[in-house]
Amino acid sequence: MQEKAILSEFKETAANSPDYLRNWKARTGKKILGYFCTNTPEEIIHAAGLLPVRILSTPTTVSLASRHLQSYSCSLVQSSLEAALRGDLNFLDGTVFPHTCDSIQRLSDIWSENTRFSFHWDVVLPVKLHTESARTYLTQELARFRTGLEKFVGHPISDGELKNSISLFNQNRVLLRQLYRLRPADPERFTAREILSIVQCSTFMPKEEFNPKLRSLLNAVPSPKQNAGPKVRLFISGSVCNYAQVFDLFDNSGASLVGDDLCTGWRYFSEDAPEEGNPLESLTARLGRRVPCPCKHNPELDRGDDLLQRIEETRAQGVIFLLLKFCDPHAFDYPYLKERLAQKKIPSLLLEIEPGSMPLGALDTRLKAFIETLGG
Repeated sequence: MQEKAILSEFKETAANSPDYLRNWKARTGKKILGYFCTNTPEEIIHAAGLLPVRILSTPTTVSLASRHLQSYSCSLVQSSLEAALRGDLNFLDGTVFPHTCDSIQRLSDIWSENTRFSFHWDVVLPVKLHTESARTYLTQELARFRTGLEKFVGHPISDGELKNSISLFNQNRVLLRQLYRLRPADPERFTAREILSIVQCSTFMPKEEFNPKLRSLLNAVPSPKQNAGPKVRLFISGSVCNYAQVFDLFDNSGASLVGDDLCTGWRYFSEDAPEEGNPLESLTARLGRRVPCPCKHNPELDRGDDLLQRIEETRAQGVIFLLLKFCDPHAFDYPYLKERLAQKKIPSLLLEIEPGSMPLGALDTRLKAFIETLGG
């Protein structure tokens, strides 16, 4: 019973995140900073006494944003700017833009010129992550961000506060990884939409509130039934996907989702930051040890190798690539990953998604046809 109650709370909170954040702000009197991308050093924002909140796509009609953007901008860029211009993000006190793809970098300029938030900051991340000079530069860039936040909040951010935040966020990542490790053993324990709701909540709820709730949920879950169920096991690969309708398709497909490498999933919590030593160097180390997305380069960590390892660990039988329309970095990455899977004779399917104009019926038909080829 406790498990159902906690899941219900996560699902309701995820579906009404703006209301939750407005109420939280009114209750606490604290400030909120929105951010783009999992490369954002949330711990520095938290140590400053602010709440870091991930800005994601919303299925909305784009009208105001279209005056500032090319029509081929991805839905994350278009819908987030639309929400900002409409005032739907009025609970934010500022925004942080880590340098990732060209679209997000250009969005930062447009955002700065056309919105009225108190704080605006670009965290200029290096493209190459494996060199000593890149690590030195990134530590200096995080120090610059720390100084900017100190001026904004009007007080210094101590190393002790940073270390406490790193510890808290590491606890969050450990709990989310525990949740994900339940999926291969017992894929029917949680639906795809329930997993989505939990991860979504982790990107905007204070970790002090979220961590105990997730810990209680994990403690309430019975021991997994090893190899439970005869369903086809699928793995999702891609960038961002926070659209409940897409995950409903998987829940109604007759197959089971056993893992993902999404930026709105596993990639958010895959690596911890060291808790000893200089805290800024710890955050640099975490960003450097992550398997790079297509916007970054690290020859020591191959995205294809990581995908194959995750597929083996989750015993997935097929891979669904979810590609956000007009997402050039992941579109360029797709042929390489598809070839790596083909070399191992792992079937895959590409589904292009675009909120507001998604042909859900067509996606459903293609998904079920793919599952049939896998024996489902």
